[in-house]
Amino acid sequence: MMRSTLSSCVVMEHLIHCKLMCLPMVKGFYVDGIPIRVFKNNTKIGVNYPSQPKQVEGSLWNAEGWASNGTKTDWSQAPFKANFQEFNIHGCTLQTVDNKQCYSPKFWWNSKKYQSLNAHEQRAYENVREKYMTYDYCSDRSRSPKSSPECQSNK
Repeated sequence: MMRSTLSSCVVMEHLIHCKLMCLPMVKGFYVDGIPIRVFKNNTKIGVNYPSQPKQVEGSLWNAEGWASNGTKTDWSQAPFKANFQEFNIHGCTLQTVDNKQCYSPKFWWNSKKYQSLNAHEQRAYENVREKYMTYDYCSDRSRSPKSSPECQSNK
């Protein structure tokens, strides 16, 4: 398992700071210091938690039909490009499933500070969800009639 930090990337001609936190208790994607996607470790309530080795990958997909609030992509602007720079990884490579060294308190990511969002991050995350989220499978009863267990705890 790799706990990593993605330092920065260029999006639409603007340099933004991106950070991917892959920690034992929470995984989050941040843009300019604001958490925009958070996935909590809810294995205690039966929710799978990603534990595979991580990689950085970029993709472009068309969500016009369901997740864009009607916004259309201007395909005449293609090709769409992303550039990554100042890429840094701080982590522990997990060689075997029971490699306890990766969970050692000597690593900064195992401190209590990184087991959940702090109050400022939580408020920022709630603000992003309220203002910018266009689709949430937890509230989509037509596609997911039964709520998933993580839906209550990941808010």
